[in-house]
Amino acid sequence: MVKNLAIIIDTSVFYGFFNRRDIHHMDSTCILVHSLEGKWGKVYTSDLIISETYTLLRYRMGSHVAQAFLDMLRESGIKILFLDEEHYEHVVNTLRRYSNVNLSFIDAFTIVAINRLNIKCLASYDESFNVIIKNVNIIGKGYAESLSEAEIRNVKSKLGLL
Repeated sequence: MVKNLAIIIDTSVFYGFFNRRDIHHMDSTCILVHSLEGKWGKVYTSDLIISETYTLLRYRMGSHVAQAFLDMLRESGIKILFLDEEHYEHVVNTLRRYSNVNLSFIDAFTIVAINRLNIKCLASYDESFNVIIKNVNIIGKGYAESLSEAEIRNVKSKLGLL
């Protein structure tokens, strides 16, 4: 099977990027910058993740932040995966199969997308993925700490934070 150089960005990473007080803000910032630079290949998210992220940002941080998220998506080139009838059945089966795991509908669709597209990277802080997904590099907690100080400065400068 051919390795598909691609990454899926989960809600927690988007939320951490937009919420400067989030414990994972710097991890999320570095992950998004590196993703958009192509470090892991194509960048994906899903319509369900967008809905969840928009809703969290809207109710926790305000409509202007939620709109900034949508604007960033539009300009980023991130590819959006959409739930359709075929995927829905796979999601339902995934939820049945892993009923003993704390798995949301959105997480189940993410797992289906990873498996169907043979994607090898996931950016998330959700630990339920660790139980289910094998042979996928989960990038999240501690990502910024794994980088050099020079790379952190580089990321911050790209965002105009220096």
